[in-house]
Amino acid sequence: MDAKLTGSVVGRERLGQADADRLYELFERYYRRVDRPTFDRDLAEKDMVLLVRDTPGVIRGFTTLKIYDLPLFGRRVRAIFNGNTIIEREFWGDLEFGRTQCRFMADVKREAPSVPIYWYLICSGYRTYFYLPLFFREFFPCHNRPTPPLEGALIEALGRMKYPDEYHDGIIRVREPRECLDGDLAVPPPHKLENPHIRFFTERNPGYLRGDELVCITEFSLENNRRSALEALQRPAAVA
Repeated sequence: MDAKLTGSVVGRERLGQADADRLYELFERYYRRVDRPTFDRDLAEKDMVLLVRDTPGVIRGFTTLKIYDLPLFGRRVRAIFNGNTIIEREFWGDLEFGRTQCRFMADVKREAPSVPIYWYLICSGYRTYFYLPLFFREFFPCHNRPTPPLEGALIEALGRMKYPDEYHDGIIRVREPRECLDGDLAVPPPHKLENPHIRFFTERNPGYLRGDELVCITEFSLENNRRSALEALQRPAAVA
């Protein structure tokens, strides 16, 4: 991994055709059962796109983003949803992707400091789920603590709002198999299953290989952020 990655967040409407083509090229390379019309419809629903580029400026990874504002237990809550997500294999382990996500959430938090903000993540792969323990102290669902009532209600509200026909008991259970990572990338090797977070994901979402997704949330706050996320609060994200 020779090239350093730099992350930024751009408004979806600012994304040029060449960049949109590059996003689909990356997505198609790593996922099965994909098609361009479905990809484009998903992209059109989002507000922002997080991009990570190498030093020459080539896009090496991305995730699509949407901000939800909703009432819960008599108070306002905001949630940032991640849609299609991928980073090229040679850059796995680079933390710029997660740091850019955290910087963006920090910026959204600054817009309304008193409003709780959650990262709303749906996971059909263990690598995506593993971002949660890397950056946050508490997240749900988790292997070693029950989901509190507020977070449980938020998972239910977000899951039913976005996937009313497929959401059930914390999981988006797809009616027909749909896009998911290639098998050699999706199945954790035996030594990875020694990690309790990865083992929990595979047990809690046994249908991940057909595209089932585990609905996850974590609050973005000073108290809940680990070191890498706290560093993100020191400088704003680059937003175009």
